[in-house]
Amino acid sequence: MSLAAAAVALVARYLSLSNHASVIAAVAAPYLTLGAPIALILFLLARRWLSATVALAVTAVLIAVQLPLYMRESSNVDHVRIRLMTANLYLGLADATAVVATASTDADVLAVQELTPAAVERLSAAGVDKVFPHRLVDARDIASGVGLWSRYPITVSQRIGGFELATVSARIEIDGLASDPTVVVAHLSAPWPQPMSDWEQDMQRMGQTMRDVSATADGGCVLVAGDFNGTLDMLPFRRLLENGYGDAVEQAGAGIAPTYPADSRVPPLIAIDHVLTHRCTATSAERTELPGSDHKGLKTVIEIPRSG
Repeated sequence: MSLAAAAVALVARYLSLSNHASVIAAVAAPYLTLGAPIALILFLLARRWLSATVALAVTAVLIAVQLPLYMRESSNVDHVRIRLMTANLYLGLADATAVVATASTDADVLAVQELTPAAVERLSAAGVDKVFPHRLVDARDIASGVGLWSRYPITVSQRIGGFELATVSARIEIDGLASDPTVVVAHLSAPWPQPMSDWEQDMQRMGQTMRDVSATADGGCVLVAGDFNGTLDMLPFRRLLENGYGDAVEQAGAGIAPTYPADSRVPPLIAIDHVLTHRCTATSAERTELPGSDHKGLKTVIEIPRSG
């Protein structure tokens, strides 16, 4: 059974995920993979050599798949370092004072999802605008709004249509860079309990949006931050990491870094909050507490080459 579970995890990583069963298998893949080495040990103890050989092969493949998550990328180019934090506020109910306090210490750019008009007021009352004087906000009711606060001036901004939830994009002006970086804040539909078709369409739309943004970034860095409702074990999400994009957690060698759910006795199990990078590299990715939210936040350090 343990070997079968690991095999299911391996297969699920390469499925298009057209139903909820395949989504669940892909989400559980990092944990189901533990079945392969367990099976290998049991087969060796039982001297079932053929079965042990199969288990060894599956174990080797799964290690090759998961190992890059624990290997940090390096860069020797001259760079400017910025810090970006992404935070899902859970219907706007997260503790605004705690969010602002953490971001004030550990971020230069704050990307927010599930931003409601009331949450904007609470964040402002907590002093977010004093620390991050430049902002782009598309606050909406319930879980639909997003926002961006920045220590750096925002030079160009827009709201990107076509998604189920709000998506915004802004260029920020940072001294020492040949081109202004672009930051996109997104919150994609969930594959459950919403219709799978909404999630599939958002994933496809996000892939096109990321291609469009990188093509019009004048050679500058692109950062896409938010709640993607997808993990690195889900093929539709990994397709976003084409055309030069990378995942900050993977680049930093930070492992799985699960961020959801964060409001129960069980530790978070699913890594659905991400920062994606293009023409820049994450050297650090660390989860952080968001009191009152059902997500953990994600703090990243990004190195942006000075020349395009």
